[in-house]
Amino acid sequence: MKLLDDFYRIEQLSVTGTELEYLISLNREHFIYRAHFPGNPITPGACIIQLCRELMELRTGKPLLLKKIVNVKFLSAINPVVDETVRVIFSKATAAENGYRFSAVVCSEAKQFAKLSLVATAADDDDDDDDDAGHSK
Repeated sequence: MKLLDDFYRIEQLSVTGTELEYLISLNREHFIYRAHFPGNPITPGACIIQLCRELMELRTGKPLLLKKIVNVKFLSAINPVVDETVRVIFSKATAAENGYRFSAVVCSEAKQFAKLSLVATAADDDDDDDDDAGHSK
């Protein structure tokens, strides 16, 4: 399930040197927040990982399959009522022989929410027996 333009929207993109920064707004009315958690919406960690992958897809221009979570630290909860916009900053994004490696920080002006280091491959380069949704059979 794509989250872009439903769960979140890109408000701004800026590139400075090797740093890529997206300012995104979260849709606090999204059905995910009604379940996670009613009256106290918290952005699920899986959604943070997914939106980082989607933003890297935009950067590479290719659909990506997440192959490895090298490191992820959830430092603070993102409540979309309190933090309507967050920044996703990619400081290291490199193309490698076996795919893409990228590091990201999800933050606001005041605090860091998550730090991630992920490895992905282009979906069309994947050698696994996957169906169209990218899930193993």
